[in-house]
Amino acid sequence: MLSTIISQIFTYLLPLLSWLCNAILIFLILQRSPQALGGYKYLMLIFSVFGVAFGVINVTSQPKLHFYQAAYIIFSENPLGLPRKVSFWYLALNCAMYAMTLYLLAFHFVYRYLAVCKPHKLQWFTYPYFLVMIGIFLMVTFDWWFMAVWLAGEDEEVEEYISDSMRQTFNLTSQDYTYAASLFYRKNLITGMESASLPDFLFVLNLVLIITSGFSIITYCWFKLHTVFINTKIHFHFRPSQSRRTLEMQHQLFRSLVAQTLFPVFLLFFPAGVLLGFPIFKFEPGPLEAIILPLIATEPVIDSLVPMYFIKDYRKAIRGVFRKGVGAERSTTMSPGNVRVHPM
Repeated sequence: MLSTIISQIFTYLLPLLSWLCNAILIFLILQRSPQALGGYKYLMLIFSVFGVAFGVINVTSQPKLHFYQAAYIIFSENPLGLPRKVSFWYLALNCAMYAMTLYLLAFHFVYRYLAVCKPHKLQWFTYPYFLVMIGIFLMVTFDWWFMAVWLAGEDEEVEEYISDSMRQTFNLTSQDYTYAASLFYRKNLITGMESASLPDFLFVLNLVLIITSGFSIITYCWFKLHTVFINTKIHFHFRPSQSRRTLEMQHQLFRSLVAQTLFPVFLLFFPAGVLLGFPIFKFEPGPLEAIILPLIATEPVIDSLVPMYFIKDYRKAIRGVFRKGVGAERSTTMSPGNVRVHPM
């Protein structure tokens, strides 16, 4: 099947791109960060390292997605050869990476909001106060992971419901893969009537609450920052000693953050919404299901490219490398030993 082959190619290609781009960004953060960036570079560094980890977990679990009527299934053929239960926990961790991405972005916005609007409260990102941030991050991650294990874990009714479709589509039996799944409508064994499955809808509700809370933080900080930058002369709360370069840096970081938020909306959370919405309405996307998870996997690549474009010092450093490369090539071409005389 062509869609499966394409999906398999992207399974390896996207993590490789993610590792390459994030490695470049990590180098730029450590070696080319302007002084005006301050302690924010460490938050950027955490996000880049997370992008590398995202790629590692994705390529070592190799999740695939399938829809069948009122069910979806995210499954892995366990390429690491882990014990079945451990493989399932690892797959659930892959799913929890969405929560990690969202809240890391939210913390970025909180930092920028405090740096611009309430610099005296930046102590929240210093020891020991940042332990609160770490606690929130771990709590949200564990919540997503635990609910996936508890409410979307392996289930005999789901296996029976989806086994024929998995065999026909992928030539797999239930022993060939581990999975997380939801079946939104289940039959009553006594009456034979179909009704909504409360645990599966509670799982979706929990995910919606996590996503809504994260985006609420981002939206609030974005609105405050946008107001400040629109009315810079009246409302900007910088100390007089802060330079024009610092102001320019704040604008660059704000634009970078906005882009880093817009891309996940379309590459991460819109596909995740599709993933949950299709089976609720018993809609099967057919071959298009093969592009949803690869689309999500592009997120770490995009997230690493955005700062390289919007932050001027990083952009100049990259251009400098290319100019040196072009200059060296021209120098080699024009050296006496390499001059070529073309016949007229």
